[in-house]
Amino acid sequence: MPAELLDSDSPDVEDFAVSWLAPLLRTSVERKTDDTMPFCVVARISGADDPDLGTDEPVVQLDIFDHARNGLLAAQNAAKTARDVHRRMTLLARELTNVTLSDGSVANADYVTTVLRPFRMAYANDQVVRYVARYQLGLSYVAV
Repeated sequence: MPAELLDSDSPDVEDFAVSWLAPLLRTSVERKTDDTMPFCVVARISGADDPDLGTDEPVVQLDIFDHARNGLLAAQNAAKTARDVHRRMTLLARELTNVTLSDGSVANADYVTTVLRPFRMAYANDQVVRYVARYQLGLSYVAV
């Protein structure tokens, strides 16, 4: 006999962010060392949900990687890529656009706030520059 489950849940925030950022750059929940750049890794790092209110408030971390290309240094490319990612996330915050997820369903955020604007962080590979940013999203439960 199958277990009973709540008939609603919030959209998967990692899938949501990956789907939103995909038109801008390669984005996934994990990165292989040979993936092409620029690249963004999305991970939910915190956030509580409230099934009684039907809301989820996750914080996602975006790790943005870039390297030397197109005649520019890795630091120059990574800084520009990080700014572009931030601009894409702030567009979402302003317009709360519908996002088509990997399974074809459509979701949108109730709000998006910047927790940490992109900043440079150390990375083990000195040929790659990494920026990190964090955003909190408000996601309402929907029928599943």
